Amino acid sequence: MERPLHPTLMLTPGGQSEPQTAREWLIQLHPLDLEQSKIPLTGDRVILGRAEQCDVRLDDQSISRQHARIQRTAAGCEIVDMGSTNGLFVNDRPTTAAVLQSGDRLRLGKRIFRFLSDTDVEAKYYETVYTMMTRDGLTGAFNKRYLSEFLDREVMRSRKFNRPLSLLLFDVDHFKSVNDTFGHLAGDEVLRELVLRLQRLIGQEEVLGRFGGEEFAIVSELKLDAAMLLAEACRHAVAVEPFSTSAGPLEVTISVGVACPSNAEAWDRDGLIALADSRLYQAKHGGRNRVCA
Repeated sequence: MERPLHPTLMLTPGGQSEPQTAREWLIQLHPLDLEQSKIPLTGDRVILGRAEQCDVRLDDQSISRQHARIQRTAAGCEIVDMGSTNGLFVNDRPTTAAVLQSGDRLRLGKRIFRFLSDTDVEAKYYETVYTMMTRDGLTGAFNKRYLSEFLDREVMRSRKFNRPLSLLLFDVDHFKSVNDTFGHLAGDEVLRELVLRLQRLIGQEEVLGRFGGEEFAIVSELKLDAAMLLAEACRHAVAVEPFSTSAGPLEVTISVGVACPSNAEAWDRDGLIALADSRLYQAKHGGRNRVCA
């Protein structure tokens, strides 16, 4: 359990402490925990780590005993790695020290935070909470709940306006062996990089979501031929070069199942998912690293 948060206290020149509203916060995005997500940064130096004496204690074996510190400098709040085992990442880039900007994403082990520093902290906090409710904290893709609701709406729209609708369902080949061989931290890094690569391929009208574990989906208003081209582009983007992880470069591939019903009236959300899942099953049992529709 993490230590409960205490009211913000600042020391006055006379040594007396008095309540004062904090202007800097860490918002825990992953793992999702709304009750403990908002952590005020108080004082001139805050230590984050697994040890009992840390100012912000993170009970997680992927976190070092003293992982990082956030300190106030003339340039602003600076985060410094304290020789951690798994490293410090700011906006998914490894770093030993960085001056933080409002909105930065911090990763310590498997924990992911957003740093907020603004006069409008409350508005940004609730914006972040909304994002937490609709996005997967680890990868930034939409979560399963949002994906399911979006797919319901798209199925109804496809029926009403006779528009095409396609669902691409894919997962990482042999992902369990990645976790077992290289550790869950490397597995998490693979999933994050996977989403970054695929987000470059889809347009604003398309939705990429995490369906569960290592399984993801793309919902698009594409006909079958175009959906197949998108699926093949996704497969190629993953396989074309190794993924950089804390365990070293890893070769990663995905299998993709594509569903694009010709008669929208005959399908609902669950039927569309079942069809895409059956095509994914064919891709995996046909040798993996391939697309089936």
